[in-house]
Amino acid sequence: MAQEYDTGESVEEGTVYDMKVDAKGARGEGIGRVGKFVVFIRNAKTRIGNIYKVKVTKVYRTFAYAELQGAKRQFVGSGSMLDFT
Repeated sequence: MAQEYDTGESVEEGTVYDMKVDAKGARGEGIGRVGKFVVFIRNAKTRIGNIYKVKVTKVYRTFAYAELQGAKRQFVGSGSMLDFT
């Protein structure tokens, strides 16, 4: 189901975007935008200013959740990087 939020741009579940992380949430999730639509990037330790390929997993009226796509490396526990190949 597509949602629009005063921007004319729609966000749909399953859509993949190249998204710049503008901020970090209280739980460490990355926060990006599609127009004015806020997208929280879950389960990811992202860096502000970097661009990541993300897939939208859940859409609400004014925000959405997404997860990283194609990540072969992931932060764990103490901030160590692990390679998943």
